[in-house]
Amino acid sequence: MKKKFLLAAMALMLSLGGCSPKNQVTQLFEPDKIYEKALVYTREDQVVRGLETKAAITATLLNEVFPDRYSDDDGTFFFVGIVTELDVEEFKKNYHIRLNGMEPLSIEKVQETDDIYKLMPNVNRWGKYFIVKFPSTAATRLAIDFGIYPYGSVRLDFQRPKRR
Repeated sequence: MKKKFLLAAMALMLSLGGCSPKNQVTQLFEPDKIYEKALVYTREDQVVRGLETKAAITATLLNEVFPDRYSDDDGTFFFVGIVTELDVEEFKKNYHIRLNGMEPLSIEKVQETDDIYKLMPNVNRWGKYFIVKFPSTAATRLAIDFGIYPYGSVRLDFQRPKRR
């Protein structure tokens, strides 16, 4: 009798526990909308010389992921990650980054503790991450040209929806 009561009580607890609106288990299986949208607007490539990777670059178009925070009126913003073994001075002297031929207006370093760092895809501990601001553009096709002299450059192409 005790076993039947205990079994019935456990079944009742399990069935009622599964009806809760959110718990840690269900949150593990819900899609992360920001992460998904960021993946759609993320491109990556590598600067290669010979058979050696000199730098890996990742860029996410922030205007489409966070339109309220990164307004088209304020500029065109990218979350850019760079993984390279080059020393800092060599890298600073010999790299370039352009959007449709335009130079950036500002480049701001992102720390691991920043919220945006935690939300972006393809982030790893070996990379350096930046918010790069370019002049505002109405173009729906965007191309980032990133290069390191004398190793070469890569082009990351983005397609935006029709401008609002």
